[in-house]
Amino acid sequence: MTLLNISRPSALKTSQNRGEYGDFAKRFAHAVDRYAADCKNIPAVNIIEELDAYKIQLIAPGFSKDEFSINIEKEVLTISANAADEQNQIKYLLNEFTKCDFSRSFTLGKTVDTEKVDAEYKNGILTISLSKSEEAKVKPPRNIAVN
Repeated sequence: MTLLNISRPSALKTSQNRGEYGDFAKRFAHAVDRYAADCKNIPAVNIIEELDAYKIQLIAPGFSKDEFSINIEKEVLTISANAADEQNQIKYLLNEFTKCDFSRSFTLGKTVDTEKVDAEYKNGILTISLSKSEEAKVKPPRNIAVN
């Protein structure tokens, strides 16, 4: 008796009767599937510019705030997370997503005040607020009197 029949689309459909090219096609499809799985370790980000700050939103569901590490060194912001090793203890029937270790880096430049950085993790999204440096802030228009 089959409890669950799972049909997963492959990167490349192959036929068993393709002779010498069948093995190549199967290996190629397997390599593409592995590459796609490896790319899951790079969480998606949004970068937003506001009047006085930049915000980086990084999607990372399933983590706790203690699993994140956020560092700034030589104008490079690095966001990383170390996932707990609990998934090896579970017997999956289907496993299409995992909580994986990751690391992302961003070059900040002189427009960011690296002393004024905040982070918040809410609803699976890590938001990092980076205050703009004084010289990067847009100054309001002003009138200049003529003497």
